Amino acid sequence: MEEPVFRTPSPLEEVPFGMLNQLGITLYVKRDDLIHPEVSGNKWRKLEHNLAQAIQRGAESILTFGGAHSNHIAATAAAGALFGIRTIGVIRGEEADLDNPTLKFAREKGMRLHTVSRSEFRESENPDYTAMLRQLFGSFYRIPQGGANYYGVQGCMNIMKEIDIPADRIFVSCGTGTTLSGMALANRSEANIYGIPALKGGDFLLDDIKKNINQVVNDEETETHLMDKVHVLTDYHFGGYARTTDDLISFMRFFRKETGIKTDPVYTGKAVYGMVDFARKNPPSNRENWIFIHTGGMQGLPATEAKLGYAIYDDC
Repeated sequence: MEEPVFRTPSPLEEVPFGMLNQLGITLYVKRDDLIHPEVSGNKWRKLEHNLAQAIQRGAESILTFGGAHSNHIAATAAAGALFGIRTIGVIRGEEADLDNPTLKFAREKGMRLHTVSRSEFRESENPDYTAMLRQLFGSFYRIPQGGANYYGVQGCMNIMKEIDIPADRIFVSCGTGTTLSGMALANRSEANIYGIPALKGGDFLLDDIKKNINQVVNDEETETHLMDKVHVLTDYHFGGYARTTDDLISFMRFFRKETGIKTDPVYTGKAVYGMVDFARKNPPSNRENWIFIHTGGMQGLPATEAKLGYAIYDDC
């Protein structure tokens, strides 16, 4: 089998953006969305070392978990097809539409889908439940929902390792906190890193990030130093996970028109909005370099557009 091609290191582009430039901020965008057309962004970062483990252990199948519109499910299915490994997706909600754009794509990539009730899905971290799944599907390499494990964190450390310019502030969207954990662990600069949760009540992420750092560092002084540079901005969820507003859509269109870069309304659109609002409220006293990490997620755009009843970027 021909080795799949991934574009890493991903490009780090200076992007003119008047709203920030006028405040003395030079904006760079880390284009992880360009890593691969089907396995892009932080989904590849979190899958890379997990896939290596699955291959090293001789696994014939990978089993993972996600919702009906999960970017992680789509990326895992695509990666399995690329690397010749069977994939199984345990999907939250017995009512999940297997013909929605995400799950249809996953099936086309050969993923076997197994829908379960929401109460059963909540048992996904229970070892007894994993044992039951092994009885059902046979041997497999297990990846948690969103790729949120040690190997996922390890892969996300590479984001920071690829940044070769001095940065004052770095902004990234958050779901599970895995990406932010890896970035925090690899932060050898004085840059402050800001995670912007896509869901309500994202304060819990700081505790999860601290646990992930402790797994690797296990040194209180180093942990404190790393955590002092991590911040979570919780006011940009726009009503909750996968919720959106006209204000957010309007801003996403404006950002695309100004920069040529598309964002998605579930993760990256909210994060860019949060970054710009943070700049308005906290303008720097001196010139600063800011980096936005574009974590991909564009595969979910058709599902959101279907829900909204219109194409977000048709008029740009």
